[in-house]
Parts: sequence; structure tokens; C-alpha cells
Amino acid sequence: MSLKWLPNALTIARCGLAVVVGWFILEFGRTDQLVLNNAWLPFGVFVLVAATDFLDGYAARKLDAASAFGAFLDPLADKLLIAVCLLAISSLAGWSWLLLGPTLAIVIRDVYVTMIRLRPTVSLPVTRLAKWKTAFEMIGVGGYLLGFPLPLALLETASITLIYLAAGLSLYTGLLYLRASSAPPRP
Repeated sequence: MSLKWLPNALTIARCGLAVVVGWFILEFGRTDQLVLNNAWLPFGVFVLVAATDFLDGYAARKLDAASAFGAFLDPLADKLLIAVCLLAISSLAGWSWLLLGPTLAIVIRDVYVTMIRLRPTVSLPVTRLAKWKTAFEMIGVGGYLLGFPLPLALLETASITLIYLAAGLSLYTGLLYLRASSAPPRP
């Protein structure tokens, strides 16, 4: 029996589980309701779901199951997970501009880039900078969620700094993608 369906199944699961992670953040991330055992849940669920990003790529390579569908859906699943988490965190922070600003920069850029990629005449491969952006987002969100059970000022500051770095890279790579998508095709 072939398992070539597994990488795409993991990616699709990450899309659906993004909403579950957001619910855990909203449900167990409220400081007035923090109970030490429950405070770990948003972080733990986020790490498990984020790990599927590594697993689906590993499985696709190992099973020789790379596909155009997976290449399109994988970054979309990452964008969805990050968007849901950042919006949930921003909500918990009372929609403070400290978090809402970078959240909007990231979400708007991600929607824009996805819309460009939907155009059949445009091919936009993922850049190395965009991969760094995703890494900063994942580590920043994970660190912020880790701050629920471990409320350390340094952890929160480092996490927000990474989120801001990701927002800066979002804007920069968004401009690069805009330039690449509007350039005339090469003969």
C-alpha cells in the first residue's frame, strides 16, 4: 500500500488544526483563567501542529510524493496557522497595536502573495527570505505562547521582537513578490 497521500494529508490537517490552535489560545491563554496545567495547552498544541510542517516535507521527500498541490498548499497551511495564532494573541492583548500592527502586516502580505500565486500566469517560488520569515513567525508565536506558563519579560520581549522581524520580512518579501509578478515573462 502506497503512503504517497500522507504528506498532503498532514498539510490539510494543519489547515484544519490551525483553528483548533486558535481556540486553545483564546480558551486557555486568558491570564485571569490561567491554571498552570492549562497554560501549557496553547503552546503544546501549537508545537504539535507546527511540527506537521516538518513532517509533511520529510514524508514528501522520503516517499517521493512531492506534488504541485502540496507545493501550493504547504505555505498556505503555514500562513493560516500563523494568521490564526497572531489574531488570537492580538485578541488576548486587547487588540493593542503592539501586536496588531505586525499581525496585520503579516496577514495582509500573506493574503496578497496567495492571491498572486493563484494567477495561472505567475510562478512565484518560495524565497529563502520567506522561509526565514516563516521561521521567525513560528519561533515568535511559540515563544509568546510559552510565556503563558512561563511569564518571563525577556521571553515576551524576544518573542515580540521575532514577530516584528517577521513582519518586516513580510513587507520586504511582499515587495519582492510584487516586483517578480509584475515583471514581463522571460522568453
